[in-house]
Amino acid sequence: MQHRAETGEHVGEWKVIISGQTIEDIFEATARVIANAAGRTSDDGPVAWESIDVTARDVPTLLVDWANELLGRSEVTGLAYSELRSVRVSQLPKGSARASAQLRGKRVTQWTSPLKAATYHSLSLEKRDNEWHAEVLFDV
Repeated sequence: MQHRAETGEHVGEWKVIISGQTIEDIFEATARVIANAAGRTSDDGPVAWESIDVTARDVPTLLVDWANELLGRSEVTGLAYSELRSVRVSQLPKGSARASAQLRGKRVTQWTSPLKAATYHSLSLEKRDNEWHAEVLFDV
């Protein structure tokens, strides 16, 4: 996996720009951005692997739904999901899409994440010059 992620803050928004060689790199990098924003984590090892499976009407919408599933799951479980394996993004019939993976994380001991939700505003996901590029805005 190779990807790059950068962030930029705006009033009430946090913009994440990601690029990677595969669509799976984009989804994995999005998960890591969310995990890194969560806050200080425990020195203990990560908890057991969990499955995640998200479907949406198309691939760009799937990226937002994936991010929101991870945000919600992190808040409920108190975990920063920084480890992923078997990440798969697939096109389904009639244009819909599915993302699945195994993930695990560490307990967040001091929650500092400003992220509330990923939005569809200014969302972009495209393949250019043999590389995938995404921009996602988060409400903060």
